[in-house]
Parts: sequence; C-alpha cells; structure tokens
Amino acid sequence: MSDELEEETPTDVSDEESAPELTLEDHQSALKKARWNVFMYLGLAALLFAFALYPFMSTSMEIEQGIGSTEKEITVWGLPVAGEDFTDIPVEIQISVKSLPTNVNNIEIYLIENSKGCDATDGSISKTAAMLRNGEAEYPNNYHIIEDPVESETYDIEMSVDPGIYCMQVTADSKDGAGDFSGINVAADVELYPTQLPLAIFAVLSLLMSGFAFIGAQKHGKFVKSLVEPKAAPSIENAVLAETSVARIAAGPSGPPTGPSGPPTGPTGPPTGPTGPPTGPTGPPVQEATSPQPDLATEAISETPVEAEQVAPVEDVYEDQGDGWYFRKKPDGSYDQQVYVIKDGFYVPYEDPNA
Repeated sequence: MSDELEEETPTDVSDEESAPELTLEDHQSALKKARWNVFMYLGLAALLFAFALYPFMSTSMEIEQGIGSTEKEITVWGLPVAGEDFTDIPVEIQISVKSLPTNVNNIEIYLIENSKGCDATDGSISKTAAMLRNGEAEYPNNYHIIEDPVESETYDIEMSVDPGIYCMQVTADSKDGAGDFSGINVAADVELYPTQLPLAIFAVLSLLMSGFAFIGAQKHGKFVKSLVEPKAAPSIENAVLAETSVARIAAGPSGPPTGPSGPPTGPTGPPTGPTGPPTGPTGPPVQEATSPQPDLATEAISETPVEAEQVAPVEDVYEDQGDGWYFRKKPDGSYDQQVYVIKDGFYVPYEDPNA
C-alpha cells in the first residue's frame, strides 16, 4: 500500500512592489505642478525679502529747547541671544539738524538697556551713559557722537542691539556749558527691524525650494519633449558615412595582406620542410592465424585486421611573396593577416626591429 505525497510549492510574496512607470500624462501633470511650484516659491521669496527690509517698529523724538535733550523708552523684540552676533536687531537712527544754536558743540545718542526703561531712579542710566561716553561699556556700539553738527544736515546712524527694554537719549552739549538751547530744532527718527533675520531665513529657504522645483521641472520637461517632439532625422552626409562604415566593417579584408616595402631581416631561402604528405602501407593487410586450441577442432581461425585509414594531415600553406616574405594560407582558404619570414628553418611572424 503506497501513500501519495503531495508536495506544495511555497510562493514567496514580496512586500515591496515595484514602482509603477509614469505615463506621458503623469509626466505632463508633474511638469505643470513643478512649474507652478517654481513661480510660487519665487514669489514667496520676493515677498519675504520685501517684508524683511520694512521696519516693523518706528518712532520719532525731538530735542527740547529748555534742557537740550530728549529721551524715550523703546522695546525691542527678537531672538533672545545675548552678546553681539548676527541675531542682533538692526536699529537705524536718522538725526535731522534743522536749526542749531552757535554754542552747541556736539550731539550724543545713547541706547541704554534698562529693565525699567527711562523711569529708573537708581542712577543706573546716568552711570551707563558715562561708561558709554568713556568707552568702558560692555557694548560700546550703543553710543554715537556727532562732532560739530551743521544745520540743514541729516546724519544716519546704525546700531545693533539685543532684544530688551531700552532708554534712548539724544543730548546736545554746549561749548560754554551754559545750557542755553533756545532755537534748537533737532529731530530723531528711529526705525527697528526685529523681523529681518527670520524673514530672510525663510526667504532663502523659499529660494532653495524654488531651485529644487526647477530641477524637477527640467527633468519632466526633457522626458515629455523626447516623447512629444519628433526626433531630427540624420543628414544625408551622416547617413552615407554611416552606411559606408558598416559596409567596410562587414566586408572585412579583401585579400592577403601586403608585406612591408623594405627588405626582410630573416633568411631569404624557403624552409626545408617536408615536401609531401607521409605515405601509408602499400601491401595488402596482414592476416594473423590463431593457434589451434587443444580441445577444439583443427579449424584455423583467422583474424582480419581492419586497414587503418590514414588521412593526410591538412597543413597551412606558406606562399612565397618574394624577398623572403611569406603569407600563411589557412586550410579554409583564408589568409592570416601576419607576415612571416624564415628564421632558423621555421616560419615565424615578422617583427619590426624599430618597433
């Protein structure tokens, strides 16, 4: 009794499916989307750069004639990174001198950081102002002085500060120290750019995204162009040259090679080899008689050997071309492309001594 064994062939199901090949319509749709992405990111980058150059915080102040100075509290917003670095908030101050008494020696601009603004009564503001004036402050770029100001002139000042609360002061100093500032007309316009760095970063990222979208559009555009536009037919000259080259390669050599024009370096005589094929046996085959067996009848059993057929070996033929040059003709009738000479009684390929 035999049992039938059924063999089940396991099927390996791969979880990874090959990516489907995109059709022409898919490439055209992707090309259209990529082009729209290029324009969208370029427009977004231009918009962000424009807003980065726009001051989102601005204020103005004028020097009072009675005391010759003015102050105002300014709150600066931005990234809370302490120290002088690229995250500092740009501050542009424009001092317009419209009229000025003759005893005014200079105009000083202070940007003093204080948590209480300009309302501090502990003397910290005047102390920081003295340190800025003497160059002993931690951040000396928060101070600027205009020596010998001239009427009807405008002075542009740029500063960079960290986020915080500041007290801005504009002070006019007299030569004699009398403090008579009657008739002074000096105004200060302050513009702050707290969003310049973040918007510039997003604008650069938008430019990068636009570049990637442009590369994708070029890729899909080349594929669509290769399928939609007809391929340019080759010119008549190129077609004739291509056919001629193919015909020459297919034809091969038309005959035996031509030897060099110079005299050979080997011996000039032909080789002393065999002149004909070897000859086989000329007589009839020899029969061998077997000796009679003692227990069998006296009947001679002769063995007839089979005549060995000897076929004359087919050898290459070396054709003499004169001056000691020989071409080797193969048994199939084709010629070897190498030139031969006789050296030490043998046919050897010719070697150029100058090579």
